[in-house]
Amino acid sequence: MKVMNNDAKYTSYQNMVTQVNTGLVQMQKAALGMNLEETGKNLEASRKKLEERKFAVGILGEFKRGKSTVINSLLEKEIMPADILPTSATMNRVTYDMTPHVELLMRDGTVMEIGIDELPDYVTKLDERREAQAALVEEAIVYYPCKFCQNGVDIVDTPGLNDDERMSRITEEIIPKLDVVIMVLVHDSPFSSSEADFVLNKLMTSDLGRILFLVNKIDTLRRESDRVRAIENIKSRIQEKVLESTKRIYGEGSQEYQDTKRKLGNIKVFPFSALDALDGKLEGDPELIAKSGTIPFEQELTRMLTEERGALELQIPLSVMGRGAQEIIKAIETRKNALQMSSQEFEEQQKEALAQIEAIRAQKTEEKKRLRNSAIAARDQLTAQVAEFYPALREQLMAALDNTYIDSASMSTKGGQDAAVAELQKALNKEMETSMSGFSERIEMQLRNIAGEEAARLGTFAQEVSGRLDSLRAGIGTGDSWKAGDFLSVGAEYAMAMTLGGFGIGGVIEGFKEAGFKGAALGGAAGLAAQFATAAALMAVSLPALPLSLIALAAGPVASKFLVKKVFRRDVGEKKLTEIRQAMRKNLDEMMTDMEARGELEQWVRQRVSTVFEELSAALEDECETMLRDTQGTIDSIREDLLQNEMQRQKLLENYEENLKTVTQILERLEPVSKKVSRVLEGGQPEEGEAYA
Repeated sequence: MKVMNNDAKYTSYQNMVTQVNTGLVQMQKAALGMNLEETGKNLEASRKKLEERKFAVGILGEFKRGKSTVINSLLEKEIMPADILPTSATMNRVTYDMTPHVELLMRDGTVMEIGIDELPDYVTKLDERREAQAALVEEAIVYYPCKFCQNGVDIVDTPGLNDDERMSRITEEIIPKLDVVIMVLVHDSPFSSSEADFVLNKLMTSDLGRILFLVNKIDTLRRESDRVRAIENIKSRIQEKVLESTKRIYGEGSQEYQDTKRKLGNIKVFPFSALDALDGKLEGDPELIAKSGTIPFEQELTRMLTEERGALELQIPLSVMGRGAQEIIKAIETRKNALQMSSQEFEEQQKEALAQIEAIRAQKTEEKKRLRNSAIAARDQLTAQVAEFYPALREQLMAALDNTYIDSASMSTKGGQDAAVAELQKALNKEMETSMSGFSERIEMQLRNIAGEEAARLGTFAQEVSGRLDSLRAGIGTGDSWKAGDFLSVGAEYAMAMTLGGFGIGGVIEGFKEAGFKGAALGGAAGLAAQFATAAALMAVSLPALPLSLIALAAGPVASKFLVKKVFRRDVGEKKLTEIRQAMRKNLDEMMTDMEARGELEQWVRQRVSTVFEELSAALEDECETMLRDTQGTIDSIREDLLQNEMQRQKLLENYEENLKTVTQILERLEPVSKKVSRVLEGGQPEEGEAYA
C-alpha cells in the first residue's frame, strides 16, 4: 500500500509552499526597508494568494455512476449519501476542519448549519420532500477532519451530467475553478451521449490533460481480460469522439488536429471499484485496496495536483520574488553610489531623472493607445467571423432537422406526434450546442494568439522601460550608464533566473515566439490569480484555469434563449411528419433571423475581446508603474540619505549590505525549489530525492 507515498508528496509540496511564503515575507520586509512600496505590495498580495490557495477536485458523472462512493473512498469515510438512486441535487463541497459539521448556503442568501447525519435531508432527490428541500440549497459545504482534505484539497461533488438545469450553472461557475476534473464512467455504458457532449461541448480540446477518467464498478467484471477490454473500449471511444469533434472544428489537416491526436495518446483512464476501495480502507484490508485500483488512481491524482498544478502555483510567487529581489538590489546599488554625491549634484540629477520618469509615463500612455487600437482591430476581425457563422449554423440546424430519423408509423397518434417533435427538438438542441461550442473554441484560440502577440510586444516595451530606468538609477552618483548585470551580485543572478527568463513580462516573449501562448505558459494555464506577477498575469489573460466558462457562454445561455421556446406550432400534433418538419423549418428561420437581429454572438465576441485587452492594459500599467514609482521612491530616499552625517551614512551603508545579504540568502534558500518547479513546468523529470518524485 503506497498511500504514505502520496501523503509524503503533499507534505513535501506544503513544505515548499511554506518556504516560498517565508521568502515572500522576508523579501517584503527588505523591499519596504528600501522604500520600495510597490514591490512590497506585490509581494504581500502574492503571499496572501498563496496562503489562501486550495486545490479543488471536481467529481462529475451521470446519475448512478457511483460518484458519491468515489468521494467517500477518497475521504475513507461514508460522508456523502451513496447514489443508489439519483441523489445529488446540489453542489456539495468537502473541506478540512477538525470539527465535523455542514453549512448550507441557501438560495435566499442565508446560511444554515446542520449535523453531517442530516445531510441527506438537504442534498438528495430520494423523495419529494427531500427534493423540495434541496431546491432551496445553493451549496452544501461539508467540514470534516479527513486525511485527503487535510492536504489542502477540496472535493467538489456535482449534480449528474444529465441534470441539465443544474449542470449548466456548474459548467459556467464551478468547473472553470477546478484544478482536476474526475469524470466517473461505468464499463457497461461506455462514454454515453451526455458524457461525450460534456467533454466535446463544455471543454476545449486543449484542456483534455486536466481530466481523469475513472471507470467505476469494474469489480462487476470477473475476468481480467474483460476489464482490460472494457478500459480499451472506453479509451477508444473517447479518442474517437474527441478526434471527430476536432476534425469538425479545425479540419483533419490542421495543427490543432495533430496536437489533439498526440495528446489523446496520454489520456488518463483508470479501472476502479469505489466500493472495494472504501471497504478496504474502512476494514484496513490492503489486498482489497490493491484490488480496487485506487492506488494508481490516487498516485496520478496526487501527481497532477502536486506537480502540474502545484508547480504553476509556486512559479507565480517565485517570479514575483525574483522580480522583487532585482528591484531591491538595484535600489541598494543606486543608493550606495548616491552617497558619494553632494546635495547640489543630486538636485541636478534628480531633476533630470524625474523628467525621464514623466517621459516614460507619456510613452506608456501612447503604448496603451496602441493597445486600444489593437483591441478594435481584433474585435473587428473576430466579429466578422460571426456573420460567416450564421449561415453555416442555419445550414447545420436544417440538416439536423431533415436527417433526424423519425418512424412515420408512430405519427398516427397525438402522443406519437408529440414524441416526434420532442425528438426533433432534442436533435436541434444538440446541434446548436455542438456548433456553438466549436465556433467559440475557434474564436478563443484566435484570441489567444492575438493576445500572445500583444503580450510579446508589451514585453519588449517593458524591457525597454526597465533598461532606461536601470541606466537612470545607475547614473545617479556616477554619471555613467550601465547594462543589467554590470554590477549585480550572485544574489541578483539568482533573481534573474527566478523571473521567467530575466524580467517580468519580457520573460514570456521567447516562449511565445517558439510555441505561441502555450510555450509562454510553460505548457499550462497560470490562472487569473497571477495578476501581481506580470508574466503570469499576461498568461492568465488568455489561459484561465479551465476555459469552460467561455464555452458555456456560447453553447449554453446563448443557445437556450432561442431553443428553450418551442420551435413548432401548437397544432403540429395533427400534421404529418413532413408538415411537422416544414413548420419547424419555418420557425427555425424565424429563430435565426431573431438571433442575428439581437446580435448575441457579436456581443459575446466583443465582450471577450474587451476583457482580454483590459487585462493586458492593466498588466502593462501595473508593470510600468511598479518600476516608475519604486524608482521615484529610491530617488526620494536618496534625498534623505544625503542629509545624514558621516557616521549616519556609514550606518546606512551597513544596512544596505545587510539587506543585500538577506536578499541573497533568501534566493539561495529558494534556489532548490525554483529548480524543481522549473523542471516540472518544462516537462523534465525531477532529480532523485526531490519532492516531485
